[in-house]
Amino acid sequence: MERRVLVFGSTGQLARCLQRADWPRDTVPVFLAREAADFSRPDGLPDIVRREKPQLMIIAAAHTDVDGAESDEATAMIVNAAAPAAIARAAAELDAPVIFLSTDYVFDGRKEGAYAEGDATNPINAYGRSKLAGEAAVRAANSRHLILRTSWLYSRYGKNFLRTMLRLAETKAAVEVVDDQHGCPTSAHDLADAILRIVPRLFESEAPWGTYHLAGASVTTWHGFAEAIFSELAKRGKRRPNAQPVSSDAFERAARRPANSRLSSELLAKTFGFRLPGFETAMPRVLDELMATRLRADERAAG
Repeated sequence: MERRVLVFGSTGQLARCLQRADWPRDTVPVFLAREAADFSRPDGLPDIVRREKPQLMIIAAAHTDVDGAESDEATAMIVNAAAPAAIARAAAELDAPVIFLSTDYVFDGRKEGAYAEGDATNPINAYGRSKLAGEAAVRAANSRHLILRTSWLYSRYGKNFLRTMLRLAETKAAVEVVDDQHGCPTSAHDLADAILRIVPRLFESEAPWGTYHLAGASVTTWHGFAEAIFSELAKRGKRRPNAQPVSSDAFERAARRPANSRLSSELLAKTFGFRLPGFETAMPRVLDELMATRLRADERAAG
């Protein structure tokens, strides 16, 4: 029997990686772009769920402008909390589970070690508050939920740290990079594959519902991540800029970032039997794919 999986989101990093992922044979994914499912208008979302009648929903759409949310927290709350709540309630009416993607920013970053699922949440920016509100709303609306907190996403798509460093490497001899924030860089490609490994478990009679952390296995700083990226570029014969470590105070940003975004994924590893690789393994693969894509684009442009 085929199962319809409704994926909210089509242009974000995770949604685009899910489109390219190898789905289980018995699942049929349906991706909804913003034009088809507008998260700024949550009242219209339940009708979409009822019309599509999916067996599972993945909420991959979100308001991800961390700095922008500081001046418009109301919109972030609508998109990241009210909209997922509306979807989760409609899913519960169909007895369908929902996967909600959340963030390391639900924590304040004051803990010394890696955050576990049971640690106290205390977001220090509007984006984190909106995602935490989304978590609570999904839990309250649908007991059959899986909340996955991840961090520091990068991929061949969209706006992310890896693509920013590649762009700067083309023109800069030196790049200032923050060295006082620690986290777990996570490949959106690996995250998409992990979700699809989890999906079959959600159709079991006793599925392991709840909140889990799902992030890359290795911890580093943004500066350490930049150094790793530039080292891989050098191996491929590309320019290697000098990554200069600076404190967070060197950049004026509207939103504060937690100094510690380390997520422990041990609970997920014990429950589902796998863990994501560290950036040392995952990032070079994404880099090669990104560079190959650029090369093909250049070849097409050259005729």
